[in-house]
Amino acid sequence: MGIWKNFEDLEDNLSLPELEAILDAHRKEREIDHKFMAALQGVDMDENENDDAFEQVRRRAEARITGKTEEQVALEEIGIGVTYKGE
Repeated sequence: MGIWKNFEDLEDNLSLPELEAILDAHRKEREIDHKFMAALQGVDMDENENDDAFEQVRRRAEARITGKTEEQVALEEIGIGVTYKGE
């Protein structure tokens, strides 16, 4: 059992890394449950993750080629022009 008197004492004396590990495990478990429930209804939750990663890489490459920031490229895609003082 260790240096704790009982399970309540153990829970009351969790360290921050232990608490973060518990929260991460709980979040992953909920995410898996949500993906499963979505899959039962025919929805692919992972479909957009690959698209988002590709868009980030494409935007980063375009920013390097044009000499702009990634934010400028993203804003220009939706029709917002960005100018900085001195340009």
